[in-house]
Amino acid sequence: MSFDYESAGLVSPYAQERPKRGGWGSQVRVVLVLILVGVLLAFAWRALSPSTAHLGDEQESAAAVDSTLALLGVLVGTLTAVFVLLWPGRAPVQRTVAVIVGSLLGGVVSWVLGDQLGTPALRAVAAAFTWPIATSAVLFVGALLPGTSRRLVAADRARF
Repeated sequence: MSFDYESAGLVSPYAQERPKRGGWGSQVRVVLVLILVGVLLAFAWRALSPSTAHLGDEQESAAAVDSTLALLGVLVGTLTAVFVLLWPGRAPVQRTVAVIVGSLLGGVVSWVLGDQLGTPALRAVAAAFTWPIATSAVLFVGALLPGTSRRLVAADRARF
């Protein structure tokens, strides 16, 4: 006959601890996915820039190339933030930090890779950072909404 550890309220010395889900390992995957999205963003910027680069004189074409990346960054940043607001995961604070860091790295990757692909040079470097700025702004506004804030708090409490 064996001793029942669970009925006694004890933990068996032979019990294996279950790995925790939702830790930093899953957040690293989120960052890597956003870096890959940055690669796709660079290709989209490269594909759209030739159609905007010949719209006017030199300054107007530079503004068109810069604003193409900026608008793509706003679009991707909004979609990224909406994804996090709808699916906060088990650790919403960690996911939020990972998404902001990932979008920052993705923005830099899209800028550098876009330059390597032959896109006309980015003159307004701030256009590369519209993705993390848009992500942060939409996350901030979305976290203030009543339905979203309750879901984030509930997900954070379920973690403990």
